[in-house]
Amino acid sequence: MNRLEEISNKSKKEILEKIKNAHLEASKLPSIDPIEHIKTTQDKLQELKEKMSANKYIVEESTKDELEDKINQIVANYGYSKMIYPNNLDINLEKIHAEQKICFNQKIEDLRSEVFHSEFSIINARLGVSSHGVALVLSSKEQPRMLSLAPMLCIVLLKKENIVKSLSEALNTVKKEHEILPSNILFIAGPSRTADIELITVFGVHGSQQVHIILY
Repeated sequence: MNRLEEISNKSKKEILEKIKNAHLEASKLPSIDPIEHIKTTQDKLQELKEKMSANKYIVEESTKDELEDKINQIVANYGYSKMIYPNNLDINLEKIHAEQKICFNQKIEDLRSEVFHSEFSIINARLGVSSHGVALVLSSKEQPRMLSLAPMLCIVLLKKENIVKSLSEALNTVKKEHEILPSNILFIAGPSRTADIELITVFGVHGSQQVHIILY
């Protein structure tokens, strides 16, 4: 081994030793919960409503018993009648006024036409994040991701008890509930929009053009 190789090997060992020591020192530092450093209000529900409205959600409130009536009211305003929904939707579907009711319980290859020709969807949000005004939606076999993308109108259902303060709190909640994380964790911040074309905001390019969230 020549002199240059000796110097090179010595330098590598010194660098690796410094990295190792730095890692050990960092592990001794007290952990900081990012949730505690987010500027937010104590009233998570009110903050969620305000920030979701700012994100162009149309925010609605209802009781569990009146969910179907609220959905019918929203859909009637658009004149839509073709609905697609997930397999785990906890509402009385017989009460929903729609000529077409398709359950997304098959592969997209088998339901492609139904998915892309449905006018509105109803989906469940697992959590609402008050700090950002977004809804966390888990993609699964029971509730495929396309439900929030394909229809012109997406109606999101969120229990008021499932509002958390921050994105990190939301993700930690999902981690605790799932040994294996879902393939897609969506943070929906209102209707799809882009300003790529001449800096003019256009809605509905990459997803639903209108998004209502019903807090119940």
